[in-house]
Amino acid sequence: MRFPTSLFFFRQSALLLVVFFWALTPAVALAQALPTAASALGEPAWRYTVRPGDTLIALGQRYLRDPAQWPLVQRDNHLTNPRRIPPGTLLLIPASLLRAQPASAQLVQVFGVVRWRAQVKDDWQAARPGQTLAAGAQVQVPEGGSAVIALANGTRLALQPGSLLSLDTLSLYANGLMADTRLRLQQGQLEIRDNPRRLPNQNLRILTPSAQAVVRGTQFRVSANAEATWEETLGGAVDLHAAGAQVRVDAGQGSLARAGQAPLPPVPLLAAPDVSAMPTLFEQLPLGFPLPEQAGAASWFGQVVAENDAAHVLLQKTASSKTLNFADLPNGRYVLRLRAVDANGLQGLDATHAFTVFARPFYPLLTAPVAGATVRVARPALAWSTVLDVAATHVQLATTADFTHPLFDAQTQDAQWPPPADLPAGALFWRAASVDAQGQQGPWSAPQTFKYVPGPGPADLSKAALRFDADHLMIALPPAPAGQHYALTLSNNADLQPALAQVQSPGGALTLPRPASGKRYLGARLVDNSDGAQGPPVVRVIEVPPRYPHLWLLLIPLLPAL
Repeated sequence: MRFPTSLFFFRQSALLLVVFFWALTPAVALAQALPTAASALGEPAWRYTVRPGDTLIALGQRYLRDPAQWPLVQRDNHLTNPRRIPPGTLLLIPASLLRAQPASAQLVQVFGVVRWRAQVKDDWQAARPGQTLAAGAQVQVPEGGSAVIALANGTRLALQPGSLLSLDTLSLYANGLMADTRLRLQQGQLEIRDNPRRLPNQNLRILTPSAQAVVRGTQFRVSANAEATWEETLGGAVDLHAAGAQVRVDAGQGSLARAGQAPLPPVPLLAAPDVSAMPTLFEQLPLGFPLPEQAGAASWFGQVVAENDAAHVLLQKTASSKTLNFADLPNGRYVLRLRAVDANGLQGLDATHAFTVFARPFYPLLTAPVAGATVRVARPALAWSTVLDVAATHVQLATTADFTHPLFDAQTQDAQWPPPADLPAGALFWRAASVDAQGQQGPWSAPQTFKYVPGPGPADLSKAALRFDADHLMIALPPAPAGQHYALTLSNNADLQPALAQVQSPGGALTLPRPASGKRYLGARLVDNSDGAQGPPVVRVIEVPPRYPHLWLLLIPLLPAL
């Protein structure tokens, strides 16, 4: 008899439990669904934790726009007694019920050309640091500029070159205890470090032409154009909404939402590239950074920022080749921020690489002697191209490429410089650097090498024998040194111009036309057979006797007649 009674009791208890949980389910579902719906695409809700002594009437007087609307809070939160609420109870109060006040943002940093306007209908104006921005304002950053905007809760928005941002909503609720911020990135890229003080009830949404990013995290990037939105989460999490669908993008992940399509499932961001092999010093322009091999990298995104301010973007570029090039930068220290980009256009994690530019004033182009030349004169003039806005050129010449002990070290305002002493035979190195009007020297040119091979010495005419016949001048020369020959010139003048006759010979007997009688000049040079290098001229004065020295004797018989 006890068994049926126990069975009946068990059935009744089970039925009561089912009814209890059935009644509880809507309230639980609402409590779970309301924060997600409100903070995602719908109206934001304030989360308030009840304290001892709180009543809905008192809370209405303190925080609601219309204190008499506290029954709506009671209804939505399923409270039975508005005067007795257990401490620790979480109340969700829609923003539409709360007392609101406008907030503002501030342009804390402005680099390059940045423009702003208070409303879409207004004209663009030049932005300045410290500028206050109210709801409805727009900020435009063309290529070559960048800006940092601070929100009331400390959130930092780094607006990248080529971007346009609208501040649609900047609102505070419940005496400033809740914030609702809605930003519209119409194009470009925005880097966000959200709510660094971890304040509760801070709602931030980034709207783009194709998606909406609802912030759950602390650091992320959003890029947008008319065709797509890219979101990369670096810390925390972000909900990306598009075309009625939503994905949660956790730290280290990214997602893409093309216009009119649901977001792609999140994928891991590419790792920070290996930049260890990149150069740290550039002494000439343009700058070229060799890109590493990295699996999954379809292209690369690089930014050059100031060494002491990572928000100051000086240059940025996307590259698909093996080298990332930047055209120009002044002398100084910089940081390259490099990201690998996957096939969907999602940018990976940052790698940073410090480098120095020391390229000005530009060094000249070394023109003579050309690289690898053989020089046969002992004091060749070193020459280079002219560089604008340069006051002088610093020249060094040495026997080693490290210039530890230069043979000559000089400055000149000319575009060439002859060594003041004979060069030693063998391989030599020279380089040049420009010096500006303030005395600042730029980088050295790359060392250029040439070889000095001494040319032929002076010809020895002391052993030359000369004799004349009626029509010829005959010269007997000793043999020229090995690999050389003589070049002889006969002239009426000491400078050997113009020449009466010229001849070349390795030595031995030479015959020249006999010149008229009187003082004449014979010049001789030794010439290298391999390259025609000439030694210094040696000039000898010769007296050419009359062709018929005894012809005057024929005049003796005529003397009496005279």
